[in-house]
Amino acid sequence: MVYDKEILDIIPLLDDPDQYIQDALFRNLRNMGRPALEQLERVFRESGEVKVPGVKKMLAALWEDLKFEALEKWIGQPADDLLGGLCLIQDILTCDADRQDLQDVLMNCVNEVCVEIRDDQTVMEKVKLLNHVFFHRLCFKTTDPMFSMPENTFIHRALDKREGSPIAVGIIYLLLAYHAGVQIRGRIFKGGFLPAVTDAAGQVLFYVNVYKNGLLFPHSELESFLAGLNLQIPAESFREARPEDLAQIYAETLYFSYTIRDDNQGNEMTNKLEKILKLFGRESSLLIEIDEEDDE
Repeated sequence: MVYDKEILDIIPLLDDPDQYIQDALFRNLRNMGRPALEQLERVFRESGEVKVPGVKKMLAALWEDLKFEALEKWIGQPADDLLGGLCLIQDILTCDADRQDLQDVLMNCVNEVCVEIRDDQTVMEKVKLLNHVFFHRLCFKTTDPMFSMPENTFIHRALDKREGSPIAVGIIYLLLAYHAGVQIRGRIFKGGFLPAVTDAAGQVLFYVNVYKNGLLFPHSELESFLAGLNLQIPAESFREARPEDLAQIYAETLYFSYTIRDDNQGNEMTNKLEKILKLFGRESSLLIEIDEEDDE
């Protein structure tokens, strides 16, 4: 492999302990773009960490910066690609969320629904069919309602294990409904979101309780549903959830889960999630009021 002279000149400097030099090298390599990173990766593979110890650290910083850039671009133009945004967030955190793998798993689940759907079925017939397949045939279920373990919210693990936190399972439920053509969309509120069955005009017919195998309840029961969760939220605050809303709730949920941990990994992840949430540039979605008397 023939390397650019500039890359070869930079490599010895990557071991310099001076942070000013490291910052300058980072900016220089970042401006050089992906070709420079790819050459550094080849150097690392051929030489090994013992010979070029500074390369690994620099590569990690550069690739992470590119991931943040990709997420910022997605937030600005999310289209209808919710799964793409979730994968970008997860990849920043754990580097093990492959978009194509998740897409394949998701579409296998979607196909289980689509083979049962007919054009002559009503909206409610399609919803009941989706619930049967999702909760009873595919056996998706919620766990960890207090979000004590961030791993239970990881979208790729929840999709693979078919169980996860209410946020993860709720998002997967919305993804299946969307790709299967069932009229269920997310409704966001101050504290989270709920899937909602809508008519052709987008008006809510029923809400969906993923805690109880897709139990449907009307808007008139929304207040009592929220009260059952100790949430004091005005029903009129609900609005249609956009992909970036759900991605932000996903990141905020993970942030909460990591902040209640007391270890180094938690600190590292909360730092990344704080940076992620700044990219959304909006007020937190999960600042909710808890009725402390009912919680005792």
